[in-house]
Amino acid sequence: MKKIFLLPLFLLLFVIPGLSQVQLTQYFLDETLYNPAFAGANDAICTSSYLRNQWMGLTDANGNKVAPVSGVFNFHAPVYSLNGGMGMNVVYDKAGFEQNLGVKFNYAYHVPFKDDNNLLSIGIGVSVFNKTIDFSQLILEQPNDPLFQSAKKESGIITDIDLGIQYQLYKKMYAGISAVNLMESSANIGSIRYDQKRNFYLTGGFYAKLIDEQNSVLYLIPSLLVKSNLTNMQADINARVEYNNRYWAGVSWRYQDALAVMAGVNLKGFRIGASYDLTTSYLSKATNGSVEFFVGYCHPIGPKIRKSCNFNTRYL
Repeated sequence: MKKIFLLPLFLLLFVIPGLSQVQLTQYFLDETLYNPAFAGANDAICTSSYLRNQWMGLTDANGNKVAPVSGVFNFHAPVYSLNGGMGMNVVYDKAGFEQNLGVKFNYAYHVPFKDDNNLLSIGIGVSVFNKTIDFSQLILEQPNDPLFQSAKKESGIITDIDLGIQYQLYKKMYAGISAVNLMESSANIGSIRYDQKRNFYLTGGFYAKLIDEQNSVLYLIPSLLVKSNLTNMQADINARVEYNNRYWAGVSWRYQDALAVMAGVNLKGFRIGASYDLTTSYLSKATNGSVEFFVGYCHPIGPKIRKSCNFNTRYL
């Protein structure tokens, strides 16, 4: 049986698992994956999906394709009877000879404001995560290492909890902070103990109106995503312009990783986006960059109007 040794991916999976959350360039299109407090924040029933091919063309010494491939499905909606929103994230990720499948259920409590343009949310997420590693594909520098004697696929299931908080002022600004894998749960995968690291996410952005005419409204929207496990840190800084809430385009810079261009369109509730990352790290000589596609749909809803009085003026 063919066996491969992948040093860069091996180091990524076992040495620095703390920043192993799926990488998304267009994260701002649906932030529930990083922060459960965003669930139901749009006063709409929303579904969305991402498909990302990271580091295209990356192969091992024997020509096997080992580039990470990720798929994400999100669903969330307001639940007015619970004073908040609920949602779900489903994530599939494959990198080399490792596969991950995770499901997370989110609830966000929306603090009431008299002004509907303000929203403060506090969210909690409960996740179930399955990791599978095909040990039969690895060649070790030390063949007798007792930790890697398995010659088959091994898997483990991990459950954990996320917490988050976010504030937004409609078409003005938003900011959020979250902590995922709070319990730092672990599982035995073969003879290896896999420990999840606690990760922290900080997001924020604001809307600067550049043009405001009768039929033309143009916004500049800078935004930021910072990811850290208090040992490693990565930051995404991007800026995009949005015209008439329909067309948008922008650029993004990810520290020590990539420069990206992106564009999208909003049409009758549907949202479509695409991005291309030009790799700037040491992997740039081995890859053709990364591509990502986004498709989403939101159906606006509102709370039911309740009668406040049954008085009828006919009976004066």
